[in-house]
Amino acid sequence: MQKLIASWLVLLLGSSVAWAGPWQSLFNGKDLTGWQGDTRGYVVENGMLVATRHSRNLFTREQFGDFELRLEFRLTPGANNGIAVRAPLKGHPTFDGTEIQILDDYAPKYRKLKPYQYCGSVYGVVPAKRGHLKPAGEWNQMLIRMQGRRVRVVLNGAVIVDANLDEAAPGGKTVDGRPHPGLKRSQGYIGFLGHGTRVEFRNIFVRRLD
Repeated sequence: MQKLIASWLVLLLGSSVAWAGPWQSLFNGKDLTGWQGDTRGYVVENGMLVATRHSRNLFTREQFGDFELRLEFRLTPGANNGIAVRAPLKGHPTFDGTEIQILDDYAPKYRKLKPYQYCGSVYGVVPAKRGHLKPAGEWNQMLIRMQGRRVRVVLNGAVIVDANLDEAAPGGKTVDGRPHPGLKRSQGYIGFLGHGTRVEFRNIFVRRLD
């Protein structure tokens, strides 16, 4: 427990802001109250929110603009998921919103991906610094801050993304060469973007910065 508290202190001290609301739990550990979308592909097991092999997209019922999101996730070998931020309910959340990648970087099948496709990256837009993800089967702590045009991702105490979205996509041009109109959104839903692999989440909290 002390080790876990210390890890979160590293995350939070590295993410201080001038003003922030109280931390709000997004997941009660019992059921999917407060969530919408693929409520069949995600299940509750032992206090965890679990993306199953049938999982697709699950979203909060509330919208968020500027915020910090902290959570823990545990991957299975080869797992692939994503965290949607400022996403709409319609369209493709990766492009019509913004996606922070959740991926087992060490799986052999992913060894030839582009840098912007690995864990913690703003998918298709900002590559994450690698080497801070724990192996499949171990818990990771992640904090995502969306504040104005700036995005910051902290993984296991290390800042792996710290970027201005306008500078990352000048004139709307992104490193993946695809349109990402969702980068211009100032608010939307938080969600999990399943790809049919098992990923476990717990201790999911958000606080507003606006």
